[in-house]
Amino acid sequence: MAEYIKPSELVTRLAGPTPPLVVDVRIGQIGQIPGAVHVPVLDLEDSPQDWDRDREIVVFCQFGKGASEYAAEVLEEQGFRHIYKLVGGMDGWNAYLSSLMKRGDGV
Repeated sequence: MAEYIKPSELVTRLAGPTPPLVVDVRIGQIGQIPGAVHVPVLDLEDSPQDWDRDREIVVFCQFGKGASEYAAEVLEEQGFRHIYKLVGGMDGWNAYLSSLMKRGDGV
């Protein structure tokens, strides 16, 4: 079962030696997480991906609810083993970055 990952943890993992694959499953894109690939949620089921089944994958939608939940289920059914859903989705990511900027930490 897919787990949740907080934006702060994603930042840490993206900076690590084996960063996760980040997948934007939104239909339309407003804003982006650097390095993310865009595969709309409906395309995941119709076109199985040939990604490494053992690599960590983080899926996100706008709010971290419906689309990312469904995407995680589809990827698990396709045999992917390490699926994470970004808490709050793109909105959560933007809020986290905003809090860093207000503190002066930057990313």
